[in-house]
Amino acid sequence: MRQTAVDLFQLLVEAGAVPGQDFSCDAEQAAFHLNERCYDLLQAAFPQVDWSDVLGAPQAGVQHQIEALHEALGSHFVDQLVALMVSRLTALADDEAAGYVQAILVGVESATGIAIFPFLQAALDWAGQARLEWLLRQTAIAIPGELCLQDLLQAAGATSQDYETHAGELWLTEAGWQRLALVWDGECTLGTRVEALPPRSPKQF
Repeated sequence: MRQTAVDLFQLLVEAGAVPGQDFSCDAEQAAFHLNERCYDLLQAAFPQVDWSDVLGAPQAGVQHQIEALHEALGSHFVDQLVALMVSRLTALADDEAAGYVQAILVGVESATGIAIFPFLQAALDWAGQARLEWLLRQTAIAIPGELCLQDLLQAAGATSQDYETHAGELWLTEAGWQRLALVWDGECTLGTRVEALPPRSPKQF
């Protein structure tokens, strides 16, 4: 099965498909999810093959969910979150990296129905992918709650006007709460308290 997956990955890339955009890999179900464009590219590159018959119907549902979420936020949440996670994982020790990635992946999928894992996996090199899979199996973890929430809020399009941190506690405005609720469900997994910011006074000019 692993070799089949590698062969399919190579065919998709050869046809011009973009990992994480046109297709993703579901490691738990050992399956690929392909959008409509991916099928068109395969058909153009290998016209002798009936790809719908070989692979089944295109899996466009996730892409539609992502587009709807991005429209609601006015921000490319998935792309930005993956970029932030890739950067963050290189800097965190294993126990915090495990807590970070587990809290975000579970919380985002719970809130949105979108699995970030295949997009994150596609953005990592082979060593990073191996570490990611290892981190997801760890049980001795330390969740860096403040970092998780900061990255989620930033990816969701929040600004410095939407949240503040005070002594390890995160304070959100109503707008900050609304953005966080759209992308993440998992406050109970964090050691960081999340409180409401009092209404801000209008800026004086």
